[in-house]
Amino acid sequence: MTQTALADLFLLCIGAAFALLYQWLFRILPRARWQFIAVLPLGRDAQGHWRGRNLTFYGFFTACAGAIAVATFILLTSAVGADLGLTLLLTVVVLALCLPAAKLIAVVVEKNRHGFTVGGASFVGIIVAPILLWWLDTRAQAWFGTSLPVLPMLAAMAIAYVIGEGVGRLACISFGCCYGKAVDESPATLRALAQRYAQVFEGETKKIAFAGGMEGRAVIPIQAITCSLYTLLAIACAILFFHQQFELAFGIALVGSQLWRLYSETLRADYRGGSKQISAYQVMALIACGWGIGITLALPMHTGMAADLGAGLAGLWHPGVLIALQGIWAVMFVFSGSSTITTSTLRFGLAPDWRCQAGCEHPPASQPLAPPRY
Repeated sequence: MTQTALADLFLLCIGAAFALLYQWLFRILPRARWQFIAVLPLGRDAQGHWRGRNLTFYGFFTACAGAIAVATFILLTSAVGADLGLTLLLTVVVLALCLPAAKLIAVVVEKNRHGFTVGGASFVGIIVAPILLWWLDTRAQAWFGTSLPVLPMLAAMAIAYVIGEGVGRLACISFGCCYGKAVDESPATLRALAQRYAQVFEGETKKIAFAGGMEGRAVIPIQAITCSLYTLLAIACAILFFHQQFELAFGIALVGSQLWRLYSETLRADYRGGSKQISAYQVMALIACGWGIGITLALPMHTGMAADLGAGLAGLWHPGVLIALQGIWAVMFVFSGSSTITTSTLRFGLAPDWRCQAGCEHPPASQPLAPPRY
């Protein structure tokens, strides 16, 4: 089996695994149970009640999406022989710019100081990453007399962004944000299809309930559609990448994702900033499309460069990379998973089976213990 065929098989297996996982998660995540993953006790209030800080599945899936995106970027850049240290440096700098942007743009555009916006963060990354990579290429030529594979690295970054945003939509389903229009208000051409695959969200602390007043209503599953389409798009472009079609992989990943954002905004019911006719994120998508097309035309094609899956997996399996991925996951989970929009009150006590008689330290031997409840 050739290296290209092996890469195709590997990517198709990854796609099949995602399909099975998505089928289960799309069904359970709209339920109220799947918003909070844990609660940390902070202290007692004036009434003596324990206050808690909620840790969310939104943060869990956002962290998973970020780690998967970075892993994808390292896999693809290592496959074309890019320097691992430079790849990690570029990743850290882009994340350092995009993570604060996710909060800042949500405040500016949506007037929401508690939320995050993947659309805003990705827009910053799309604009900044090519400039940063171009600057690193000029430094490499000046200092080391060598040139970086700029277009393959940009293609890898675009693919990583698309898979990251796709997986990240699972976080939106869990929190009930980025929700679609009610099925009975959807375009007539899509109503039958929307009715068949509609999602119904439960829980008063989900955004669709407290911000949209649509708890219990069948809505267009726009988060699930975006998740599926972006994952398919990323896998298709990764296949093009391993077939040395770097220019095509970059253009389709970037422009395709932004065109879908441009259209999908019309199917959403949450506030997106801007006017009723066009949202701020649609404007960003248009700018990103033009930016991506211009970069594609300006950069060399690197047609003679091959992508080796074995080298990519070897780069991904490096101990430093594995530690870095865990660190990225942890930072993103703390950054996005510590809820500031919900509260909780905790009560602690002994289980009935462990209540002692006459102040003893251990339960009476005559009372059998029930099995622990999980």
